[in-house]
Amino acid sequence: MKGSQATQNEIVQAFHALDTNRSDSIHIDELAAFMPVIIPNGTSQMLFNHITKVDKDNDYSLDFNEFTAFIKKGIGRQLSLGRS
Repeated sequence: MKGSQATQNEIVQAFHALDTNRSDSIHIDELAAFMPVIIPNGTSQMLFNHITKVDKDNDYSLDFNEFTAFIKKGIGRQLSLGRS
């Protein structure tokens, strides 16, 4: 994903791909399931640290607006590069 350069369509597609239970939010467990593919050396703690940066209601899930912030702020890229 292109971070701040991501298009709305790309963000929507990524959101739907990660929202595996179709709850209209992406729970930290759903993201964790993709970690080995996206971030082979990632840890649950790294994921948690990055999610909490945009999880406004502290429910360990990202709604679409929170996920958009996650992408637009480049947090996903930081995470994929192993930055905490």
